[in-house]
Amino acid sequence: MIIGEILIYATLFLALYFQVFLLITFLEQFPHIRKNEKEEPALLPTVAIIVPCFNEEKTVAGTLSSLLALTYPSEKLEIIAVNDGSTDETLRVLRDFEKYPAVHVITKENGGKHSAMNVALAHTDAELVGCLDADSFVEHDALMHVVRHFSNPDVAAVTPSIKIHNAETLVQFIQRAEYGLAVFVRKSFALMDALFITPGPFSFFRHSVLREVGPWRHGHSTEDLEICLRIQHHHKRVVNEHRAIVHTTAPANLPALFKQRVRWTYGFIKNAQDYSHMFFNPAYGPLGLVVLPMSIISLVAAVVLLGLMFSNVLLFVWQELVRFQTVGITTTGMQFDLFYMNTNVLFSATLAVVLLTFLLMGIGKWLSRDRSISIDMPIYIAAYGFLAPFWLATALYRAVANTGVRWR
Repeated sequence: MIIGEILIYATLFLALYFQVFLLITFLEQFPHIRKNEKEEPALLPTVAIIVPCFNEEKTVAGTLSSLLALTYPSEKLEIIAVNDGSTDETLRVLRDFEKYPAVHVITKENGGKHSAMNVALAHTDAELVGCLDADSFVEHDALMHVVRHFSNPDVAAVTPSIKIHNAETLVQFIQRAEYGLAVFVRKSFALMDALFITPGPFSFFRHSVLREVGPWRHGHSTEDLEICLRIQHHHKRVVNEHRAIVHTTAPANLPALFKQRVRWTYGFIKNAQDYSHMFFNPAYGPLGLVVLPMSIISLVAAVVLLGLMFSNVLLFVWQELVRFQTVGITTTGMQFDLFYMNTNVLFSATLAVVLLTFLLMGIGKWLSRDRSISIDMPIYIAAYGFLAPFWLATALYRAVANTGVRWR
Protein backbone atom coordinates (compact mmCIF):
# COMPACT_ATOMS: atom_id res chain seq x y z
CA MET A 1 0.00 0.00 0.00
CA ILE A 2 2.97 2.33 0.57
CA ILE A 3 3.86 2.14 -3.15
CA GLY A 4 0.24 2.87 -4.04
CA GLU A 5 0.18 5.95 -1.80
CA ILE A 6 3.44 7.20 -3.30
CA LEU A 7 2.00 6.84 -6.82
CA ILE A 8 -1.19 8.69 -5.82
CA TYR A 9 0.75 11.56 -4.24
CA ALA A 10 3.11 11.76 -7.23
CA THR A 11 0.19 11.84 -9.65
CA LEU A 12 -1.59 14.59 -7.74
CA PHE A 13 1.61 16.63 -7.49
CA LEU A 14 2.24 16.37 -11.25
CA ALA A 15 -1.39 17.22 -12.01
CA LEU A 16 -1.23 20.31 -9.79
CA TYR A 17 2.13 21.35 -11.18
CA PHE A 18 0.94 21.04 -14.78
CA GLN A 19 -2.33 22.89 -14.14
CA VAL A 20 -0.55 25.77 -12.42
CA PHE A 21 2.07 25.80 -15.19
CA LEU A 22 -0.66 26.18 -17.85
CA LEU A 23 -2.54 28.81 -15.86
CA ILE A 24 0.58 30.95 -15.32
CA THR A 25 1.47 30.64 -19.01
CA PHE A 26 -2.01 31.84 -19.97
CA LEU A 27 -2.15 34.71 -17.48
CA GLU A 28 1.33 35.90 -18.44
CA GLN A 29 0.33 36.09 -22.12
CA PHE A 30 -3.24 37.33 -21.61
CA PRO A 31 -2.51 41.04 -22.34
CA HIS A 32 -0.80 39.95 -25.56
CA ILE A 33 -3.84 37.83 -26.49
CA ARG A 34 -6.22 40.78 -26.02
CA LYS A 35 -3.97 43.06 -28.04
CA ASN A 36 -3.77 40.62 -30.95
CA GLU A 37 -7.54 40.24 -31.06
CA LYS A 38 -7.77 43.80 -32.38
CA GLU A 39 -5.51 43.12 -35.35
CA GLU A 40 -7.05 42.72 -38.81
CA PRO A 41 -5.58 40.49 -41.53
CA ALA A 42 -3.16 42.43 -43.70
CA LEU A 43 -3.96 40.31 -46.76
CA LEU A 44 -6.71 37.89 -47.74
CA PRO A 45 -5.02 34.89 -49.39
CA THR A 46 -6.76 32.25 -51.49
CA VAL A 47 -8.20 29.46 -49.35
CA ALA A 48 -9.24 25.88 -50.06
CA ILE A 49 -11.33 23.99 -47.50
CA ILE A 50 -11.41 20.21 -47.89
CA VAL A 51 -14.41 18.24 -46.63
CA PRO A 52 -13.65 14.47 -46.63
CA CYS A 53 -16.87 12.45 -46.54
CA PHE A 54 -17.60 8.83 -45.81
CA ASN A 55 -21.29 8.01 -45.19
CA GLU A 56 -22.17 11.52 -44.00
CA GLU A 57 -25.53 11.95 -45.76
CA LYS A 58 -27.21 13.25 -42.58
CA THR A 59 -24.73 15.99 -41.71
CA VAL A 60 -22.70 17.04 -44.76
CA ALA A 61 -25.37 19.43 -46.08
CA GLY A 62 -25.15 21.46 -42.87
CA THR A 63 -21.37 21.38 -43.05
CA LEU A 64 -21.25 22.75 -46.60
CA SER A 65 -23.97 25.33 -45.86
CA SER A 66 -21.91 26.68 -42.96
CA LEU A 67 -18.86 27.00 -45.24
CA LEU A 68 -20.88 28.83 -47.90
CA ALA A 69 -21.99 31.28 -45.21
CA LEU A 70 -18.42 32.21 -44.24
CA THR A 71 -17.56 35.89 -44.26
CA TYR A 72 -14.83 35.74 -46.90
CA PRO A 73 -14.48 36.96 -50.51
CA SER A 74 -16.15 34.29 -52.65
CA GLU A 75 -13.56 34.64 -55.43
CA LYS A 76 -10.81 33.61 -52.97
CA LEU A 77 -12.58 30.62 -51.46
CA GLU A 78 -13.00 27.11 -52.80
CA ILE A 79 -14.68 24.19 -51.08
CA ILE A 80 -13.56 20.71 -52.13
CA ALA A 81 -15.88 17.92 -51.00
CA VAL A 82 -14.38 14.44 -51.39
CA ASN A 83 -16.70 11.45 -51.43
CA ASP A 84 -14.43 8.73 -50.04
CA GLY A 85 -16.31 5.68 -51.29
CA SER A 86 -19.53 6.33 -49.35
CA THR A 87 -22.17 3.59 -49.51
CA ASP A 88 -25.12 5.81 -48.55
CA GLU A 89 -26.58 8.92 -50.23
CA THR A 90 -23.61 11.19 -49.45
CA LEU A 91 -22.66 11.62 -53.12
CA ARG A 92 -26.20 12.63 -54.07
CA VAL A 93 -26.20 15.30 -51.34
CA LEU A 94 -22.81 16.57 -52.54
CA ARG A 95 -24.02 16.80 -56.14
CA ASP A 96 -26.82 19.13 -54.99
CA PHE A 97 -24.15 21.62 -53.90
CA GLU A 98 -22.34 21.69 -57.23
CA LYS A 99 -24.67 24.50 -58.27
CA TYR A 100 -22.51 26.80 -56.12
CA PRO A 101 -19.39 27.98 -58.01
CA ALA A 102 -17.17 27.62 -54.92
CA VAL A 103 -18.02 23.93 -54.41
CA HIS A 104 -16.14 21.17 -56.24
CA VAL A 105 -16.96 17.49 -55.73
CA ILE A 106 -14.44 14.68 -56.12
CA THR A 107 -15.39 11.02 -55.79
CA LYS A 108 -12.94 8.18 -55.14
CA GLU A 109 -12.73 4.66 -53.77
CA ASN A 110 -12.58 4.41 -50.01
CA GLY A 111 -9.03 4.90 -48.75
CA GLY A 112 -9.40 6.74 -45.46
CA LYS A 113 -9.46 10.39 -44.50
CA HIS A 114 -5.79 11.03 -45.20
CA SER A 115 -6.15 9.78 -48.79
CA ALA A 116 -9.22 11.97 -49.34
CA MET A 117 -7.30 14.99 -48.08
CA ASN A 118 -4.37 14.26 -50.39
CA VAL A 119 -6.57 13.82 -53.47
CA ALA A 120 -8.12 17.22 -52.83
CA LEU A 121 -4.71 18.76 -52.11
CA ALA A 122 -3.59 17.78 -55.62
CA HIS A 123 -6.56 19.68 -57.09
CA THR A 124 -5.86 23.10 -55.57
CA ASP A 125 -3.25 25.85 -55.78
CA ALA A 126 -4.73 27.89 -52.92
CA GLU A 127 -2.25 29.57 -50.58
CA LEU A 128 -3.97 28.18 -47.49
CA VAL A 129 -5.49 24.71 -47.16
CA GLY A 130 -7.90 23.77 -44.40
CA CYS A 131 -10.12 20.86 -43.54
CA LEU A 132 -13.53 20.43 -41.99
CA ASP A 133 -15.00 17.12 -40.90
CA ALA A 134 -18.36 16.40 -42.54
CA ASP A 135 -20.14 16.31 -39.16
CA SER A 136 -18.98 19.79 -38.10
CA PHE A 137 -20.22 23.35 -38.63
CA VAL A 138 -18.35 26.67 -38.50
CA GLU A 139 -19.43 30.12 -37.38
CA HIS A 140 -19.49 32.76 -40.12
CA ASP A 141 -16.49 34.77 -38.85
CA ALA A 142 -14.22 31.78 -38.14
CA LEU A 143 -12.14 31.96 -41.32
CA MET A 144 -11.40 35.68 -40.99
CA HIS A 145 -10.06 35.07 -37.49
CA VAL A 146 -7.87 32.21 -38.74
CA VAL A 147 -6.46 34.04 -41.76
CA ARG A 148 -5.05 36.97 -39.78
CA HIS A 149 -2.43 34.70 -38.21
CA PHE A 150 -0.93 33.92 -41.61
CA SER A 151 0.16 37.54 -41.94
CA ASN A 152 3.06 36.31 -39.81
CA PRO A 153 5.35 34.37 -42.20
CA ASP A 154 6.54 32.14 -39.34
CA VAL A 155 3.08 30.59 -38.86
CA ALA A 156 2.66 27.23 -40.58
CA ALA A 157 -0.72 26.15 -39.20
CA VAL A 158 -3.66 27.47 -37.17
CA THR A 159 -6.06 25.50 -34.99
CA PRO A 160 -9.59 26.54 -33.90
CA SER A 161 -11.78 26.26 -30.80
CA ILE A 162 -14.10 23.25 -30.94
CA LYS A 163 -17.47 23.04 -29.20
CA ILE A 164 -20.10 20.31 -29.00
CA HIS A 165 -23.09 20.74 -31.30
CA ASN A 166 -26.49 19.96 -29.72
CA ALA A 167 -25.50 18.11 -26.54
CA GLU A 168 -28.54 16.01 -25.64
CA THR A 169 -27.36 12.91 -23.79
CA LEU A 170 -25.43 12.68 -20.53
CA VAL A 171 -22.37 11.45 -22.44
CA GLN A 172 -22.51 14.52 -24.71
CA PHE A 173 -22.87 16.83 -21.70
CA ILE A 174 -19.67 15.36 -20.26
CA GLN A 175 -17.91 15.98 -23.57
CA ARG A 176 -19.20 19.55 -23.78
CA ALA A 177 -17.40 20.38 -20.55
CA GLU A 178 -14.33 18.43 -21.69
CA TYR A 179 -14.17 20.41 -24.93
CA GLY A 180 -14.34 23.64 -22.92
CA LEU A 181 -11.28 22.51 -20.96
CA ALA A 182 -9.59 21.53 -24.24
CA VAL A 183 -10.05 25.10 -25.56
CA PHE A 184 -8.01 26.42 -22.63
CA VAL A 185 -5.37 23.69 -22.87
CA ARG A 186 -4.96 24.16 -26.62
CA LYS A 187 -4.58 27.93 -26.15
CA SER A 188 -1.99 27.50 -23.41
CA PHE A 189 -0.04 24.97 -25.46
CA ALA A 190 -0.03 27.36 -28.41
CA LEU A 191 1.28 30.21 -26.25
CA MET A 192 4.43 28.17 -25.58
CA ASP A 193 4.62 26.75 -29.11
CA ALA A 194 3.75 23.26 -27.90
CA LEU A 195 0.67 22.18 -29.87
CA PHE A 196 0.91 18.59 -31.09
CA ILE A 197 -2.46 18.14 -32.82
CA THR A 198 -4.22 20.06 -35.59
CA PRO A 199 -7.83 18.87 -35.18
CA GLY A 200 -9.84 17.77 -38.19
CA PRO A 201 -12.50 20.42 -37.66
CA PHE A 202 -11.17 23.61 -39.28
CA SER A 203 -7.39 23.50 -38.91
CA PHE A 204 -5.50 25.39 -41.63
CA PHE A 205 -2.03 25.05 -43.18
CA ARG A 206 0.18 26.99 -45.54
CA HIS A 207 0.17 25.10 -48.82
CA SER A 208 3.90 25.75 -49.14
CA VAL A 209 4.50 24.04 -45.78
CA LEU A 210 2.53 20.98 -46.87
CA ARG A 211 4.66 20.80 -50.01
CA GLU A 212 7.79 20.98 -47.87
CA VAL A 213 6.94 18.51 -45.09
CA GLY A 214 4.80 16.21 -47.22
CA PRO A 215 1.08 15.45 -47.44
CA TRP A 216 -1.16 13.73 -44.88
CA ARG A 217 -0.33 10.21 -43.76
CA HIS A 218 -2.45 7.49 -42.20
CA GLY A 219 -0.83 8.30 -38.86
CA HIS A 220 -2.29 5.24 -37.09
CA SER A 221 -5.82 6.53 -37.80
CA THR A 222 -4.92 9.97 -36.34
CA GLU A 223 -3.61 11.88 -39.33
CA ASP A 224 -4.35 15.23 -37.65
CA LEU A 225 -1.98 14.39 -34.80
CA GLU A 226 0.75 12.97 -37.01
CA ILE A 227 0.92 15.96 -39.36
CA CYS A 228 1.17 18.39 -36.43
CA LEU A 229 4.03 16.42 -34.89
CA ARG A 230 5.71 16.38 -38.30
CA ILE A 231 5.35 20.15 -38.63
CA GLN A 232 6.76 20.60 -35.11
CA HIS A 233 9.57 18.18 -36.01
CA HIS A 234 10.54 20.65 -38.75
CA HIS A 235 10.50 23.50 -36.17
CA LYS A 236 7.58 25.32 -37.76
CA ARG A 237 5.04 27.26 -35.75
CA VAL A 238 1.50 26.07 -34.99
CA VAL A 239 -0.81 28.61 -33.31
CA ASN A 240 -4.37 28.71 -32.01
CA GLU A 241 -7.23 31.08 -32.78
CA HIS A 242 -9.78 30.73 -29.97
CA ARG A 243 -12.33 32.95 -31.74
CA ALA A 244 -12.55 30.55 -34.72
CA ILE A 245 -15.48 28.56 -33.38
CA VAL A 246 -16.36 25.12 -34.77
CA HIS A 247 -19.30 23.01 -33.62
CA THR A 248 -18.80 19.26 -33.94
CA THR A 249 -21.05 16.25 -33.43
CA ALA A 250 -20.03 14.16 -30.41
CA PRO A 251 -20.67 10.47 -29.69
CA ALA A 252 -24.06 10.12 -28.02
CA ASN A 253 -23.43 6.96 -25.98
CA LEU A 254 -20.65 5.28 -24.05
CA PRO A 255 -19.76 2.56 -26.62
CA ALA A 256 -19.32 5.18 -29.37
CA LEU A 257 -17.31 7.45 -27.07
CA PHE A 258 -15.18 4.54 -25.91
CA LYS A 259 -14.36 3.53 -29.49
CA GLN A 260 -13.47 7.10 -30.48
CA ARG A 261 -11.21 7.66 -27.47
CA VAL A 262 -9.43 4.33 -27.86
CA ARG A 263 -8.60 5.36 -31.44
CA TRP A 264 -7.40 8.80 -30.35
CA THR A 265 -5.25 7.44 -27.52
CA TYR A 266 -3.88 4.56 -29.59
CA GLY A 267 -2.93 7.04 -32.32
CA PHE A 268 -1.16 9.27 -29.81
CA ILE A 269 0.85 6.38 -28.36
CA LYS A 270 1.92 5.04 -31.76
CA ASN A 271 2.79 8.50 -33.09
CA ALA A 272 4.70 9.19 -29.88
CA GLN A 273 6.79 6.14 -30.70
CA ASP A 274 7.38 7.43 -34.23
CA TYR A 275 8.46 10.83 -32.93
CA SER A 276 10.13 9.64 -29.73
CA HIS A 277 13.21 11.72 -30.57
CA MET A 278 11.22 14.83 -29.63
CA PHE A 279 10.68 13.69 -26.02
CA PHE A 280 12.96 15.38 -23.48
CA ASN A 281 14.70 17.10 -26.37
CA PRO A 282 15.50 20.75 -25.53
CA ALA A 283 15.54 21.56 -29.26
CA TYR A 284 11.74 21.37 -29.15
CA GLY A 285 11.34 23.64 -26.14
CA PRO A 286 8.32 23.17 -23.84
CA LEU A 287 6.80 20.68 -26.30
CA GLY A 288 9.70 18.27 -25.94
CA LEU A 289 10.60 18.98 -22.31
CA VAL A 290 7.14 19.30 -20.70
CA VAL A 291 4.03 18.75 -22.84
CA LEU A 292 4.81 15.47 -24.61
CA PRO A 293 6.40 13.81 -21.54
CA MET A 294 3.51 14.92 -19.32
CA SER A 295 1.01 13.53 -21.80
CA ILE A 296 2.59 10.08 -21.62
CA ILE A 297 3.06 10.28 -17.84
CA SER A 298 -0.59 11.22 -17.30
CA LEU A 299 -1.72 8.35 -19.51
CA VAL A 300 0.35 5.78 -17.63
CA ALA A 301 -0.62 7.28 -14.26
CA ALA A 302 -4.33 7.01 -15.10
CA VAL A 303 -3.94 3.33 -15.97
CA VAL A 304 -1.93 2.64 -12.79
CA LEU A 305 -4.52 4.44 -10.65
CA LEU A 306 -7.26 2.36 -12.30
CA GLY A 307 -5.40 -0.76 -11.21
CA LEU A 308 -4.99 0.62 -7.68
CA MET A 309 -8.70 1.44 -7.55
CA PHE A 310 -9.66 -2.12 -8.49
CA SER A 311 -7.20 -3.61 -6.00
CA ASN A 312 -8.51 -1.34 -3.22
CA VAL A 313 -12.10 -2.26 -4.01
CA LEU A 314 -11.25 -5.97 -3.92
CA LEU A 315 -9.36 -5.48 -0.64
CA PHE A 316 -12.32 -3.61 0.87
CA VAL A 317 -14.78 -6.32 -0.20
CA TRP A 318 -12.52 -9.01 1.26
CA GLN A 319 -12.18 -7.15 4.58
CA GLU A 320 -15.95 -6.65 4.79
CA LEU A 321 -16.55 -10.34 4.14
CA VAL A 322 -14.10 -11.26 6.91
CA ARG A 323 -15.74 -8.76 9.26
CA PHE A 324 -19.19 -10.10 8.45
CA GLN A 325 -18.09 -13.68 9.15
CA THR A 326 -16.55 -12.53 12.44
CA VAL A 327 -19.12 -10.14 13.99
CA GLY A 328 -22.12 -10.31 11.67
CA ILE A 329 -24.02 -7.26 10.43
CA THR A 330 -23.40 -4.01 12.32
CA THR A 331 -24.68 -0.50 11.66
CA THR A 332 -23.34 2.89 12.66
CA GLY A 333 -25.15 6.18 12.50
CA MET A 334 -23.89 8.73 9.98
CA GLN A 335 -22.78 12.09 11.35
CA PHE A 336 -21.55 15.28 9.72
CA ASP A 337 -19.56 17.90 11.57
CA LEU A 338 -17.43 20.58 9.87
CA PHE A 339 -15.03 20.38 12.82
CA TYR A 340 -14.05 16.88 11.68
CA MET A 341 -13.71 17.71 7.99
CA ASN A 342 -10.77 15.88 6.41
CA THR A 343 -7.82 18.23 6.00
CA ASN A 344 -5.02 15.78 5.24
CA VAL A 345 -2.65 16.32 2.32
CA LEU A 346 -4.33 13.80 0.01
CA PHE A 347 -7.77 15.35 0.42
CA SER A 348 -6.45 18.90 0.07
CA ALA A 349 -4.44 18.08 -3.05
CA THR A 350 -7.41 16.32 -4.65
CA LEU A 351 -9.66 19.28 -3.86
CA ALA A 352 -7.09 21.67 -5.36
CA VAL A 353 -6.93 19.62 -8.59
CA VAL A 354 -10.74 19.61 -8.85
CA LEU A 355 -11.05 23.36 -8.25
CA LEU A 356 -8.27 24.18 -10.70
CA THR A 357 -9.88 21.94 -13.32
CA PHE A 358 -13.14 23.81 -12.80
CA LEU A 359 -11.34 27.16 -13.19
CA LEU A 360 -9.45 26.16 -16.35
CA MET A 361 -12.62 24.74 -17.85
CA GLY A 362 -14.44 28.00 -17.16
CA ILE A 363 -11.67 30.02 -18.83
CA GLY A 364 -11.86 27.75 -21.88
CA LYS A 365 -15.61 28.19 -22.13
CA TRP A 366 -15.18 31.96 -21.85
CA LEU A 367 -12.56 31.97 -24.60
CA SER A 368 -14.95 30.13 -26.93
CA ARG A 369 -17.80 32.53 -26.20
CA ASP A 370 -19.70 30.07 -24.05
CA ARG A 371 -21.17 30.28 -20.55
CA SER A 372 -18.27 30.15 -18.10
CA ILE A 373 -20.29 28.17 -15.55
CA SER A 374 -22.78 25.50 -16.59
CA ILE A 375 -24.28 22.24 -15.33
CA ASP A 376 -22.07 20.11 -17.58
CA MET A 377 -18.97 21.12 -15.59
CA PRO A 378 -19.74 19.33 -12.29
CA ILE A 379 -21.03 16.35 -14.31
CA TYR A 380 -17.64 16.17 -16.02
CA ILE A 381 -15.77 16.50 -12.72
CA ALA A 382 -17.82 13.70 -11.18
CA ALA A 383 -17.76 11.23 -14.08
CA TYR A 384 -14.78 11.72 -16.39
CA GLY A 385 -12.08 10.54 -14.03
CA PHE A 386 -13.85 7.19 -13.69
CA LEU A 387 -14.45 6.74 -17.43
CA ALA A 388 -11.20 7.84 -19.05
CA PRO A 389 -8.86 5.24 -17.47
CA PHE A 390 -10.81 2.42 -19.14
CA TRP A 391 -10.22 3.60 -22.70
CA LEU A 392 -6.68 4.68 -21.82
CA ALA A 393 -5.92 1.18 -20.55
CA THR A 394 -7.52 -0.42 -23.61
CA ALA A 395 -5.55 1.81 -25.99
CA LEU A 396 -2.31 1.14 -24.12
CA TYR A 397 -2.91 -2.61 -24.35
CA ARG A 398 -3.65 -2.40 -28.07
CA ALA A 399 -0.57 -0.27 -28.66
CA VAL A 400 1.66 -2.74 -26.83
CA ALA A 401 0.02 -5.69 -28.63
CA ASN A 402 0.08 -3.70 -31.91
CA THR A 403 -3.47 -4.79 -32.74
CA GLY A 404 -4.45 -1.56 -34.48
CA VAL A 405 -7.80 0.26 -34.31
CA ARG A 406 -10.68 0.84 -36.69
CA TRP A 407 -12.06 4.28 -37.56
CA ARG A 408 -15.67 3.07 -37.35
